[in-house]
Amino acid sequence: MTSSLTVRANEGVAFEDGPDHGRILVFGRETEGRYGLMELTLAPPLAHVGDAPLKLGPHRHDHIEETFLVQSGRLRFLLGEAVFDLNAGDFVRVPPGVRHGLANAGDAPVRLLVSFVPGGFEELFLTYRSDQEPPPPPNGFIEAARRDFASEFEDD
Repeated sequence: MTSSLTVRANEGVAFEDGPDHGRILVFGRETEGRYGLMELTLAPPLAHVGDAPLKLGPHRHDHIEETFLVQSGRLRFLLGEAVFDLNAGDFVRVPPGVRHGLANAGDAPVRLLVSFVPGGFEELFLTYRSDQEPPPPPNGFIEAARRDFASEFEDD
């Protein structure tokens, strides 16, 4: 019984999202929709142009609570109107409907655990993964998140 409840370091369902990558550790479909969990690695920004701010990708989900636990690196986080940096061991909880966004703020990859309550949103990272042929439609992830998960996205 423990084999289906244990995910080893080389297991999970891997995906790529452009320069970023991750793996789904627990699907919502495995928990009767209660939660989903993934590990996500954000690549360092290619280059900062002068003092241009990092693109945080502000968005909100009307019915999903997300949590973020930074395992390594420095993550810039938007929560409501506040912007702050998180480091290894730092945790943030984003209740449903709260505006948030994130970006790698350092020179090394950022590794984090991300949970979705209820689960299901993690499926989009597989459906719209960049490491598939043919590639997914350019705005497919955002359109599906809006349609299926009552999410809203802002221009950065």
